Amino acid sequence: MYLLRSLKLSKYAAATALRSTRRGLSDLVLVKEEQGVREITLNHPKTLNSLSMDMMCAIQDALVKDKDNLDLRCVVLTAQGKVWSAGHNLKELHNDPEVQRRVFQKLTDVINDIQKLPVPVIGKVNGYAAAAGCQLVVSCDMVVCSKTSKFSTPGAGVGVFCSTPGVAVARAISRPKSAYMLMTGLPISGEEAYISGLVTKAVAAEELDKEINEIACAIKSKSRAVISLGKDFYYKQLGMSQSEAYAAAQEKMCENFQLGDTKEGITSFFEKRPPNWKHE
Repeated sequence: MYLLRSLKLSKYAAATALRSTRRGLSDLVLVKEEQGVREITLNHPKTLNSLSMDMMCAIQDALVKDKDNLDLRCVVLTAQGKVWSAGHNLKELHNDPEVQRRVFQKLTDVINDIQKLPVPVIGKVNGYAAAAGCQLVVSCDMVVCSKTSKFSTPGAGVGVFCSTPGVAVARAISRPKSAYMLMTGLPISGEEAYISGLVTKAVAAEELDKEINEIACAIKSKSRAVISLGKDFYYKQLGMSQSEAYAAAQEKMCENFQLGDTKEGITSFFEKRPPNWKHE
C-alpha cells in the first residue's frame, strides 16, 4: 500500500514538474514591483485563473521571493480577466485522493505564507472570486473590490461542499451570512461583501487603482519593522483567549518599545518632524 502510494505521488510530481517546465510557472502570474509594492497578477483567464497546482506554486513563489528585503513594503494580489479565480481545477481533483490532498494542502500553505509574510498583502478584485478563489482572496490581510465584483462558494452545486473555502469565509463574516454563502452557493456582490465584512472596501471600478494606491502609501509611510511585528502578533492572538491575548499583547508592546524605529518615532513626535525610519 505504501509503495503504491509513493509511486502515485512520484508520478504526479513528475507530471507536475514536466508541465511546469514545458509551460513555465512565470507564464501563470505576472509580477511587477515598483516603489516597494509587489503586484502579483493571476494571468490565466483561459482557465478562469483556476488554482491548479502550477498556478498555486507560481503564486507562492512570487509571494515569498525576497520577502526579507527591506525595500519590499506590501504585496497586491490581483487577476486578469472577468473572473478573479474560479477556484481549484476540477480536472486535477477528479480521481486521485492523494492528488486531492496535495492540492488542498498547497492552497493552505499559500494562505499560511500570506499571513506569515512580514508585509501586508492586499487582495484586489474586479470580477468574480469563487470557491477556492474566494478562499484565497479573503485570506489576504485586506481586500479591496469593485462594487460589481462577486464572491461565492458554489461547490455544493457540483457535489463538492466548499469546506476549505468555508474556513476562510466563516472567519471573516457572521455565521448566518457564511452559512448562506456555503449552503446556497449564491453569490454576493462587492457591496454586500463590504457590508458583511468579507472585504475591507468596495469602490467603483474606476476608483479601484486609486484606493489600492492610497492604502499602499499609508502602509509605506510606516516602519516595516513595526508593521511586521504587529502583523505577526495580530494573527497569533486570534487563536488565544482574551486573557491570554492581553497578557501576550502587553509583552509584545514592551518588545515593540525596544525597536530602533519606535524610539525614532517617539522622538520625531516630540520634535514635531517626520520620522526617519530605518526599518529596524
